[in-house]
Amino acid sequence: MARIDLVYNPVSGSFREQGLAALVAALESEGFAVELLSTQADGVRLSGRADLICVHGGDGTLRDTVQAMGEGAGDTPLCIARSGTINLVARELGYSARPKDFARDLAAAWARGPSGWVRSPLFRLGEMPIVSCLSIGPDSVAVAHVSGALKRRIGRLAYAVAMLRLLRTWPRQAMTIAGTLADGTPFACEAEAAIVSHARLYAGPFQLSPRAALAEDSVELITLRRCGRLGMLAFIAAAMLRLPVERFGFAQIRSARRIAFDRCITPVQVDGDHMPDCAFAIEPSGITLTYVV
Repeated sequence: MARIDLVYNPVSGSFREQGLAALVAALESEGFAVELLSTQADGVRLSGRADLICVHGGDGTLRDTVQAMGEGAGDTPLCIARSGTINLVARELGYSARPKDFARDLAAAWARGPSGWVRSPLFRLGEMPIVSCLSIGPDSVAVAHVSGALKRRIGRLAYAVAMLRLLRTWPRQAMTIAGTLADGTPFACEAEAAIVSHARLYAGPFQLSPRAALAEDSVELITLRRCGRLGMLAFIAAAMLRLPVERFGFAQIRSARRIAFDRCITPVQVDGDHMPDCAFAIEPSGITLTYVV
């Protein structure tokens, strides 16, 4: 019988007690031994006995769990039972939002063994894991001003509300970004906004780069040299219409292994959450996460 640490976030976007109970019952019906672990104000605490760690939350809860795993994050496989606002990683991996289907699929994947599981090289911002994405610019300023109460009521639309509130006092700050591309070539550019995407999707069902994927050993750097109100709105519209944002000159896209910023840049959005720390450099951690699918 496989032992699961089921990490749940009681304040995540779509968390419900009934949903958690249904998830536990479904996992136990498939033969898993479940240990419930709630997230705490100071992070995640794991049992240290699990064969599999299941995250019942969003991308932020997944990131906090990976951070709690430390240098051993590649030793225990992961899975995600959706309960967040956007759930980029869970969407890409195809995890069902229905407890019974999720548990059935997980049991089948566990029985098949690791040959078909997804391995995802982990990137870090300093010491912080990045499991899906990072942004700096108007997008990150909007995330910093998202109302938690509104987020729980209307989900990801709370981000749109925060972005609309920025229109009166639009933030713009230039930065120099340098680093190493996936092929080893150095690069440097100027930008007023930057998005770093490791997951295939961004901000929900939108794909900014066709090369972005959790299994890739690089991240996609999307930069906007100028990011005024109209430019940002055009960029968002192109993404929503599934048009290639690079083709229209809205942005440049690079596949990179290391990304460094010329100075302390703040605020920073990581995996859908506002981070008070500065962004200096993004680079590989040397750890590979494993998702059971």
